[in-house]
Amino acid sequence: MVGLFFIWQLVYTAVFPVGLVFGFAATNQIQRFETEFIIINHPNEFLTGWFGNEIRATSSRIYQANGFGRNGSRALAVQPISTFDGEIIIRLSPSEFSDPQVQFWARSMKNGTGNRAAQVYFSWSNSLEGEYSSAELLGGEAEFANEDQDFRNFELDMPDRFSGDIEVYLKLEIKYGAGSGSCAKWLMDDFEFGEFVVDKIPPKITKVRGYDEKQIEIQFDEAVDPVFSEFAFNYSLNEIEPSFVNRKLDSLVYISFDEKLEHGKRYELMVSKVPDLEGNFLKDTVISFQFFDPTFIPSKTLVINEIMPAPKADLDLPNVEFVEVFHAGEYPIRLEGLSFSNSRSTVVLLEAWIQPSEFFLFAPENQASELNEYGRVIPLKNWPTLLNSGDQLWLKDDRGSEIDMISYATGSWGGSEFAGGGYSLEVANPFYACEQSDLLKASIDPLRGTPGRQNSVFDLSPDGSLPALNLFEFTSSKSLLLTFSKPILAGFDQSNFKFEPSLGIDSVFHLSSKQIQILVSEEFVLNKIYHLSINGITDCSGNEYIQAEALLLVLPIQAQIGDVLINELLFNPKTGSPKFVELVNVTENYMEVKDWMLANLDDSGEIDQVKKISEASVIIPPQGFLAITTNVDQLKLDFPKSAFGQIMQLSALPSYPIAGQTVVLLDSAGEAADSFSYSEDLHHPLLRDPKGVSLERLSTDSPASLSANWHSASAIEEYATPGRRNSQVILGEFEGELIQIEPEVFDPEGSNGNTFTTIKYELDQAGWIGNFRVYSTAGQLMQVLAQNEMLGTSGLFTWSGTDSQGRVVRPGYYVLLVELYDLSGQIRTIRKTMVVATKL
Repeated sequence: MVGLFFIWQLVYTAVFPVGLVFGFAATNQIQRFETEFIIINHPNEFLTGWFGNEIRATSSRIYQANGFGRNGSRALAVQPISTFDGEIIIRLSPSEFSDPQVQFWARSMKNGTGNRAAQVYFSWSNSLEGEYSSAELLGGEAEFANEDQDFRNFELDMPDRFSGDIEVYLKLEIKYGAGSGSCAKWLMDDFEFGEFVVDKIPPKITKVRGYDEKQIEIQFDEAVDPVFSEFAFNYSLNEIEPSFVNRKLDSLVYISFDEKLEHGKRYELMVSKVPDLEGNFLKDTVISFQFFDPTFIPSKTLVINEIMPAPKADLDLPNVEFVEVFHAGEYPIRLEGLSFSNSRSTVVLLEAWIQPSEFFLFAPENQASELNEYGRVIPLKNWPTLLNSGDQLWLKDDRGSEIDMISYATGSWGGSEFAGGGYSLEVANPFYACEQSDLLKASIDPLRGTPGRQNSVFDLSPDGSLPALNLFEFTSSKSLLLTFSKPILAGFDQSNFKFEPSLGIDSVFHLSSKQIQILVSEEFVLNKIYHLSINGITDCSGNEYIQAEALLLVLPIQAQIGDVLINELLFNPKTGSPKFVELVNVTENYMEVKDWMLANLDDSGEIDQVKKISEASVIIPPQGFLAITTNVDQLKLDFPKSAFGQIMQLSALPSYPIAGQTVVLLDSAGEAADSFSYSEDLHHPLLRDPKGVSLERLSTDSPASLSANWHSASAIEEYATPGRRNSQVILGEFEGELIQIEPEVFDPEGSNGNTFTTIKYELDQAGWIGNFRVYSTAGQLMQVLAQNEMLGTSGLFTWSGTDSQGRVVRPGYYVLLVELYDLSGQIRTIRKTMVVATKL
């Protein structure tokens, strides 16, 4: 019994259309033409209840037109020609309706260059093959002219004599119209038969917003009349009539003005006399709204918020590259015309509206559906494939101005296990006003990414640290480059900078996130001091750069060999402390030592382990000093008196071992400018522990190769003077005597001043042989400083107050006896008194 009932049910459903089964409320009979046509002709059905005299799969006769229906859907199309008129019959079921009606949308589409209209006739019958009523013309003879028309709605009332019939047939004949040449194509879409509620409600405005800088979009709650809706006099904005009106998508109207509208201003929009398709007119309506131009997208309004350059299969997230963008602004924006780029390709975005605080994803078009569950996805047909090892990404507006940029590298993940593990890179604070390339972090979410939602590393903690000026450099005689410790907010100009003496500023550029370039109208004068005042500069968190005093600037002279020398060396620092090499500028000019180098010598005496001091500008002031170390902060802690000395940091120095080596200074061309071969033997003989004690150069007039020109730094000056004047130094020029002693009184124990004395000589010619001996007042020989030594025209010796056995002599007077012999046999004998002091 059950089986028989099932068979009857199949037969019943096949005979009677769905919705006409007795006992059920009737529903309207609808045909959207989205189902594939069956290529068969009358008396067979090409769609359920639809018959045609010549159905084809090609675009001729009666066929299915893909993409030419309403809103880009499918439609039924007929192409009349001289030998063919289309004939379509539709089976209708009116018995369940009290007052049924036919409604459909139709239009013509241009075909060739002829002027024949497609003429459409309709008639009725109560049987498929029966006699039909007299055919009536739909519209006028030129209703469907050979042109591209908009779809229009048509209504047909079924004759009363057919009411109550189980089946009624409507015939449409699409005929080859009069005229010459080709005939228009005829299209039908959204056919419906049944009862319709009569619309007596006028249209309403549901939304008003800016569309671009001169255009406003008005959204109605239903389709509006295509003619009345485009009359400009039906609209006014602050009592100004638009210059052009355009209707789109039935219910959207765009009004355009000749002048730009004011971004952020409130306007009053008046709309009147706009009817819907039923002829119901909108009452005069005034809407007050704030205008925002959705194509005006300032920097950082859209933020590249998350990047997945290297997805991985078999994880929770799809194996799909994506870039997440966050709308950090305050008004809706429109994406049409914007460009998204990486280092190799660019794609221009299509129409899409983005709301404030909305996340959306860019993804390859063929994989975008895999990300749909995570939020809004914008598929990109020409996807700019992201490089795993590092890339740069840009968002730019339709004028080419940058909205956001971010770059990443393998190191951005913070470890190889993250870089190759399918983790996304996330931005912590999307409201940060500057570039965030250096602030990217690997996602810590369990899914290894957070597409379409707040990032796992999200952090709005305030940043209260002030920006500092780390470096300034003259990149040319008219260009100054400032480098700050933090990214600087754009928006500054010439008014934020002032030179004294006055210099005209041509332009100011935000060269990178931390760098500002200033171009002046006249050249900086070499070796001249300028002062630069900076005001109103802030970092990206709003912290202002505070300048205690004007910045002292000077365009330096490029140092040449002889201008800068090795002046001090700490090669045996205390445990945990750094070594340093100090340079001295022996000139009265500001010297540039950019690209100068430090090195040592290998076992064969060749230059080795070359380390560039800096690729950026490094200036040593006149008679000034520069200490170079691997840890500036620790060096200043070790030697507090040098806290304000000029000290710079290198990642590594050449090897300068405790056992001894040679410090080599090279100029920017790689030529040796100075060298110093050191060992612990050069320290003061009374120094108990040389650890943490530097060797200081006594005289820049004497060569570094002269061992007597080096001495241990003084205890009262912390045993080292990095970045400032040496504690052991010979000051002043030679005063004209053959022999000069400085100081004449000294304490070898270092209780007061120098721990040694210096004996300088200056001769009228080279070739003298000399003996330098120290005697007590009793005539006892205490120390031999030189014995039969070939002398130059000038030089020096030092005496540390010790005898030939290395013991400190008693306090008192001592005599320096100098004997000089020249090649002609001439002899000179000179005696000088020295005093060895002691602690009181």
